[in-house]
Amino acid sequence: MAQKIDKRDWSKPWKNPIVLMWFGVLLAVLMTNFFMVGMAISTAPGLVIDNAYERGQNHAAIMAHRQKMEQMGWQLQVDMPVLTAGKRERVTLNILDRDNQHFDVDSATLYFYRPSDRNLDGEMVFQSSGALGQYQMDFELPVKGKWDLIVEVVKGENHYSIGRSIMVQRAS
Repeated sequence: MAQKIDKRDWSKPWKNPIVLMWFGVLLAVLMTNFFMVGMAISTAPGLVIDNAYERGQNHAAIMAHRQKMEQMGWQLQVDMPVLTAGKRERVTLNILDRDNQHFDVDSATLYFYRPSDRNLDGEMVFQSSGALGQYQMDFELPVKGKWDLIVEVVKGENHYSIGRSIMVQRAS
C-alpha cells in the first residue's frame, strides 16, 4: 500500500494557513481599534466633573432637595426661542406657585454649560420685567451645537431649578 506523501511547502509563510489565520485575526483587531479610536475622537467626550466623589456622597441630600421642590409645586415657564450662534434673543421666565399665581423671587439665574468645552460655561441673571413673577434677559450663545441649561430661582431659603438640553443652530 502506497503511503501518501505531503508535498506542501510550509517554508513560505504566506502559503501557511496558520500564518494566514493569525494575520487575519491581527487585521480584524487593528481595524476594530481604528474604528473605536475614530468614534472616540468624533463624538463628544461628555462633561467632566472634578468633584465626582463628593457629589456622589451628597446623593441623599440631592434626592431630598428634589422631593422638597416637588412639594413646593412651583412652576417655571421658560419661553426660549430657537437660538442661533452669535445672535441675541429675548428669553422670558414666568414663575407660578402651586395655585398658578405669579410671585416674585429674590433671584433668577440661567446657567449654561457646553458639554464639550468647559471654557464656554457661564451664567446670566434674569431681570424683572416689571410685572409680578415675570423676568427676562437678552441671551446669546457663541457657538452652535449642544448646550445644557439650568434655570434656578431663589426665594429666601428655597431654591428651585429646572434643566434641559438645547441645540443651537449655526449662523446663516
